[in-house]
Amino acid sequence: MKSDLYTKFVLTVIALALFVIAIQLTTKDAHAQSTNFKFTPSGALMVSVCESGLGFQGFRCIEVEPAKFPYR
Repeated sequence: MKSDLYTKFVLTVIALALFVIAIQLTTKDAHAQSTNFKFTPSGALMVSVCESGLGFQGFRCIEVEPAKFPYR
């Protein structure tokens, strides 16, 4: 009876550890833009979306303007 409880406990700990490892491998680091803010003429903040690697040197970025909603 005690060995059954011990086995379940150890297997639960192993399962939780594997779950944590799987979650850590699927999340990526995010870095926020901290300087050189750009604004549209209406005063909205422009956002830059960048990626690195993929066969090119440094970063490749695009600037995204805020969507224009009809209720504005």
